[in-house]
Amino acid sequence: MIIWLASYPKSGNTWLRSFLTNYLNKRTSNFDFSLLDQIRRFPRKELYAPLKVNFNKFSEIVKNWINVQEFINLKNEFTYLKTHNAMCTINNYPFTNSKNTIGFIYLVRDPRDVVLSYSKFLNKSIAHTFDIMKSNSISPAPNNTSKNAPDEIMMGSWAQNYTSWRDYNSVKKIIVKYEDLILNPYETFFKIINYLNKLYGLTIDEEMIKISIDNTSFKNLQDLEKRSGFKVVEAKKSGIFFRKGKSGNWKTELDVKIVSQIEQAFKEEMKELNYL
Repeated sequence: MIIWLASYPKSGNTWLRSFLTNYLNKRTSNFDFSLLDQIRRFPRKELYAPLKVNFNKFSEIVKNWINVQEFINLKNEFTYLKTHNAMCTINNYPFTNSKNTIGFIYLVRDPRDVVLSYSKFLNKSIAHTFDIMKSNSISPAPNNTSKNAPDEIMMGSWAQNYTSWRDYNSVKKIIVKYEDLILNPYETFFKIINYLNKLYGLTIDEEMIKISIDNTSFKNLQDLEKRSGFKVVEAKKSGIFFRKGKSGNWKTELDVKIVSQIEQAFKEEMKELNYL
């Protein structure tokens, strides 16, 4: 069965993957980025390859969401997958279902900080990035052959991405705020491990939680990227993936006009999450 690590981009998904792979592999020191390969991104071309799906056609990707997950689950084991996909249904094809998914961890981050981090990652202006974040991009795009188009098309706006997972109640879930990972790392990561323990019996090891937090602290991940580089799946253009790992940067780095526009666009969700 599949356990999703879901989020809008630049919301801490890679940090969570780092922590989990360190914890699952019981690494007491020397975290390595190669461990991240154990939690693959979905959808991905290589996951579709065994079924000979035309990954360049959006309609074929959507049509085979469930088929590929059923193939993955033939292993009869718990499988973690990362996604930025919204929990949506397109052309009557749901992204997943309770037959293939046992649970999910959804990471959410203040959109005012997301726009800063995401703009650096995309090497685009704040205004352009905000346009991406507020656009309803959950729509079919047949014959779209752009390398990164499938992910961009299916993730929806920041608000749609969050609410689509928030409202999916067919499986057990946990929603985690990025800010809590920063302010209260032990309590928040313990909460995640406790959730996984209840979900499928993952052992709770308090010492390993502490070690994994230390091994994958943002500073350690930054240092590791400087020493060995970090090759991400996405078309990274900014040159640096682990940029700051802080919350509230928008207060000093974001123009008040954009702040106001973001708060207006996502007012309901931001109030719900206590960002406003």
